[in-house]
Amino acid sequence: MRLAAVVAAAAAVVDLLVLGLLHVVSPDVDPVARPVSEYALGDFGWLATIRTLAQGIGPIALAVALRRERVGALLLLVVGLLKLAMPLFPVDPLGTPATGAGQMHDLLGNLTFFLFPVAALVLFPALRRRGSRLAPPAAVVLAVATVGVLVANAIGGFGLAQRAYLTLCAVWLLLAALAVLRDRRPET
Repeated sequence: MRLAAVVAAAAAVVDLLVLGLLHVVSPDVDPVARPVSEYALGDFGWLATIRTLAQGIGPIALAVALRRERVGALLLLVVGLLKLAMPLFPVDPLGTPATGAGQMHDLLGNLTFFLFPVAALVLFPALRRRGSRLAPPAAVVLAVATVGVLVANAIGGFGLAQRAYLTLCAVWLLLAALAVLRDRRPET
């Protein structure tokens, strides 16, 4: 359980670091209006793939660490598996006709977008029982940010709102993993 939590925490850190790095090495992607997935289309697409793999590995590892929390762990497992599938379906470049792969990418992205905050909210009580003071409220902020992304999409600020949401996802994952690591109760 502890090793899985370490893997989840490491994946969250990799996610955050690579997201920041992508903004530096790929300035051609407009962070205010364009989705993060478009980093995969540039010269540093391999970095975007590493980030997406971290986004898949992290929730799966946390699901293992929190396996006794059946519903929350199952939701995290599903999110992780869907994220791991995303690099198989490249995003369509802006202004090009939709492809089957691009549509599948969008479907997987939308499913994970809605399922991750649900998993975080479902795990709110379990993380509170483990003594976490930060992960439970972060789950609530993440849920509010989900609505914020939808609003921002309507007014032209999708990219910025998505980046804030994705940062919150990684921060919540890190906080949840740290809660598992700090929990000194014996495993059963």
